[in-house]
Amino acid sequence: MSETLVRVQFDADGKPRGAAAEARIEATCGQVWDVVADVGGYAERIPMIHRVRVDVDRVTVDLRFRISLFSVGFQFVATSTREDGRWLELRGVSGEPRGIRLRFDLSPLDDGRACLLRSEGEFDVMSLGWLTKYFLKHHPEIELGIFPGVALALVESMRKAAQTR
Repeated sequence: MSETLVRVQFDADGKPRGAAAEARIEATCGQVWDVVADVGGYAERIPMIHRVRVDVDRVTVDLRFRISLFSVGFQFVATSTREDGRWLELRGVSGEPRGIRLRFDLSPLDDGRACLLRSEGEFDVMSLGWLTKYFLKHHPEIELGIFPGVALALVESMRKAAQTR
């Protein structure tokens, strides 16, 4: 049985601003790092990421959200920083969603036989356009699930990829 711990961060007004998820992965940190460090491969592994283009330390990410019969796309450019084998962070510099930050941290478990992976995601959800604003106005309870969903999708996508390698 696997389990994932999720923590939600709130701003001063009590609105969710981001979330982190932690999961044990039955693979070495080296195996997990190989998956996390392959930013260009995120489109194949992470739901909603449609395409990724990497240019040294700049990453352009196209997101696609399917809503019933149509889809909505967004794009952001981020800087990529890392400490090899330990952590990787994408921090948005332009595009939507504004203020996006995605991060992965790895810690060895069981004398290196397993890995604790922590993912974090935060961004300005209201920067995603009128449809998001309209939807959240009429369904404010959904806002509480956006960030935990992002953090879970990040960590579980990496878990699946690392454990099936």
